[in-house]
Amino acid sequence: METEKLLEIAEITVKNAAKLKADQVQTVAFLIDTALTRYANSQIHQNVATKKGGVAVKVVTEKKIGTFRVNSMDKKQVSEAAKKALQIASVTPPNKDFKSLPEPAEWSPIKNTYDRETAESTPDFRAEQVKAAIDAAHATSPLVKAVAGSFGAESIAFAVANSLGVSASAVISSTSFQTTVMSKSGNSQGYGSAEAHSRRIKEIDPVKTAEEAADTSVRSIGPAKTPAGEYQVVLSARAAATFLDFLGFIGFSATSYQDGQSFVKYNLNKRVFDDKLTVTDDPRDPRTLYAFPIDSEGVPKQRMHLIKKGTVSENSICYDSYTAGKEGKNSTGHSLSSIFGYGERPAPFNIVAAKGDASVEEMIEETDHGIYVTRFHYTNPSEPTKAILTGLTRDGTFAIENGEITKPVMNLRYTDSMLSALKEIPMIGKESEVVDTIVTPAMKLTKLRFTGTTQY
Repeated sequence: METEKLLEIAEITVKNAAKLKADQVQTVAFLIDTALTRYANSQIHQNVATKKGGVAVKVVTEKKIGTFRVNSMDKKQVSEAAKKALQIASVTPPNKDFKSLPEPAEWSPIKNTYDRETAESTPDFRAEQVKAAIDAAHATSPLVKAVAGSFGAESIAFAVANSLGVSASAVISSTSFQTTVMSKSGNSQGYGSAEAHSRRIKEIDPVKTAEEAADTSVRSIGPAKTPAGEYQVVLSARAAATFLDFLGFIGFSATSYQDGQSFVKYNLNKRVFDDKLTVTDDPRDPRTLYAFPIDSEGVPKQRMHLIKKGTVSENSICYDSYTAGKEGKNSTGHSLSSIFGYGERPAPFNIVAAKGDASVEEMIEETDHGIYVTRFHYTNPSEPTKAILTGLTRDGTFAIENGEITKPVMNLRYTDSMLSALKEIPMIGKESEVVDTIVTPAMKLTKLRFTGTTQY
């Protein structure tokens, strides 16, 4: 279903809902098509595909807000959705903070965000690519014992209309290949993982990705125990992306800012990070996967600084129309609808970190005693107002001694404030990688605090 048809459904639904005498109405019509091939123990074990579409209706009457969603394009069900939303609004207490749905504003489409080959990729094509990846991983070394992961593709199309005149639509495609390789020698196992993301499925190289994971897996066999403490660290782009992702979630959302849970609120106009760190939210950057020209309220998205030369400010905060109305501001175009699988809170979704001029090899050469981290997992915020995160290393953690990676080490738990960890970044990579919603280079940090060790 093309975006034009979705927009027609959204506009008709708004008109029909307006006849029910609601003060304001907003409708989002959507169609999400996903396909996924999973593999484990070096063989494909599942191929799934889902296609879901529907309409989400929001009505406002006397500041009472009601929402209702149907996963159907059936005219009768869509019509009932508006009625049910109004019924919900009628028994909902007025929201004194609500000001208005957004007024229409000029927007322009982003070219080449949709690739038909990706959106219509077949199970046979993905299976062939997965087989090639599995074979390549095993060919790397006889120590490789098992390969697992997934190869997925999706397309997302949506259209939004409201009773104030908003009328906009967008469509994107994206694909991701992820693999984890397990190797074994004697009683010791090693793990390595890698991932690749693109808008176009033909740009993914599963063989190269699997070989990278296999190499890391073999090199991580026989890890040594390393004591907890502060270390210099070299973060792969994948590891750096974890920090940026969580900073975006806990720091730059207007919801957390207004609730007093954002570290930005307590550090306005301060240089809290290294001045080499500049991070934007840029939906029109062609590298970002979710390059929508509008948000889920139809507000045009635009480039904004989250961190500018290490400094955060009021201009770093991402708003939707509701949170902006609470402060008498305009939405920055960061409304996230639940149709995308995320909570309805404004947040940056196209994070891009500026590049530096160093290679990962140079970062390692300039490190006397440190840790190379390929990936973090189980990361969670423990104190958002201080930007404290905690998590574990995974799938390849290595000691750096006298400018060389010397041995694998057992995984470590880190617990540290990003206000400390990212305060000194002596080197930033000159190559960026796409890691899901983040575009970032690798980074070297002067210190990261590891608070515990594991037995694996």
